Amino acid sequence: MSDLEQSAPPAGEKIRIPGGSLQPVLIAVGLSLLLIGLLGMWPLSVFGVVLMVAAIYGWVRGSVREYRELPSDH
Repeated sequence: MSDLEQSAPPAGEKIRIPGGSLQPVLIAVGLSLLLIGLLGMWPLSVFGVVLMVAAIYGWVRGSVREYRELPSDH
């Protein structure tokens, strides 16, 4: 039996791959705006913080929802 066959899940077990997410990009943009705003444009910093917090909240909320949808035997 090859290594590939040994690492395959048993027949009938569903493999779950999460979909793409925009939140990491939004967090990076928010952090960039925060840092740029610290150089003298404080309203930009405020917008960056709000964007980061909203993106992190959405990401965590989605992760919790996906975790709760898992079968009980996982």
